[in-house]
Amino acid sequence: MTEKEYFCEQIRECEGSMYALAYSILKNEADAADVMQDAILKAYSNLAQLKDREKFRPWILSIVHNTAIAYIRGRKDTVDISEREDLASPEPAIDPAARLTVREAVEKLKMPYRTVILLFYYEEYSARQIAEVMCSSEIAVKQQLSRGRKMLSKLLNKEDFAL
Repeated sequence: MTEKEYFCEQIRECEGSMYALAYSILKNEADAADVMQDAILKAYSNLAQLKDREKFRPWILSIVHNTAIAYIRGRKDTVDISEREDLASPEPAIDPAARLTVREAVEKLKMPYRTVILLFYYEEYSARQIAEVMCSSEIAVKQQLSRGRKMLSKLLNKEDFAL
């Protein structure tokens, strides 16, 4: 199998995870798709740097994560109106637990909690693997997971909610 065939096969296998990670960071389908394309191009250009083929998935997710963060830094001058509580349209008083699924609650978390929860529960990554993807320490990831769980519990309005 050539390097190009190997790369394409691995990208197909990781495509869903890559998009989910980019979307969880950017909260915009078009931006997530753009970041994915940029990350794929960066990965292909630097494929020779990947020493262990078994680590392709964390390697590509790390590139997606870093590309998405760089994208956000590049657009600091814009404001997402949906994130501004004072500008958001008032919603009727509905029980949050009745209208939120767990996935929707995860999407409402701020960074980096959204990312660590997504990678831990949806991608089944260990704290160590998440730390590698996010260029962080394992202790920091564990703290973010703990805080993220507490935030999810509040969002879902259930004291007995346990992950």
